Amino acid sequence: MKRFFYLLAMASLFAACGGPEGEAVESSAAVDPEMKTERVASAQYDVDPTASLVNWEGTKLIGGGHTGTIPVTNGQIMVANDAIVGGKFVMDVREMTNTDLPADEGGDKLVGHLKSADFFDVEKYPMAEFVITRVQPTTGDDADHTHDISGNLTLKGQSRNVTLPANVSMDGNMLKASTKKFTIDRKEWGMDYGAGTTAGIAQDRIINDEVGLELMIVANK
Repeated sequence: MKRFFYLLAMASLFAACGGPEGEAVESSAAVDPEMKTERVASAQYDVDPTASLVNWEGTKLIGGGHTGTIPVTNGQIMVANDAIVGGKFVMDVREMTNTDLPADEGGDKLVGHLKSADFFDVEKYPMAEFVITRVQPTTGDDADHTHDISGNLTLKGQSRNVTLPANVSMDGNMLKASTKKFTIDRKEWGMDYGAGTTAGIAQDRIINDEVGLELMIVANK
């Protein structure tokens, strides 16, 4: 009994101190874009898949975590008067990678599990998507980002609206938008496998509900 309470206390400590990097981002039901971009946009920037990327991080409540990438395959960013008014980009979850383990030392096994129905279920849902619904410039001298970008993030066939702090810049015919590291609750997109619970603590199988993400999008006119 004492051992059980000791393990429970340790699990609570790791839960409080561990987890992926970044500020938690809340999600809500998917919404329609505020603007009809085909009416207001004056320019279209095509997403460059060779320069765009999504970084991910997953952790356990007890023990280490893992990192990797998801490639961005295509997309368009709509601009009017040098401001983003809409757009979307698509990610190929089938091409997800792991960046912290050699393939033959657990990397391939990890990625295979993430692609399974326990997580992303790429056989049914091979692509993920982010559709911009609103873009607001930040105000105030103490702001650490230039814009708040809201969008419907679709993972495993489920869409939820999130607002991400991002830095946006335009240089000639190139547009860049990047977020700082942030976290989402994977359960809200139907990924319940190994969700945070005290069950099985000794087996070190408790997976954090929060998943860390970082978006880097480059688009050319």
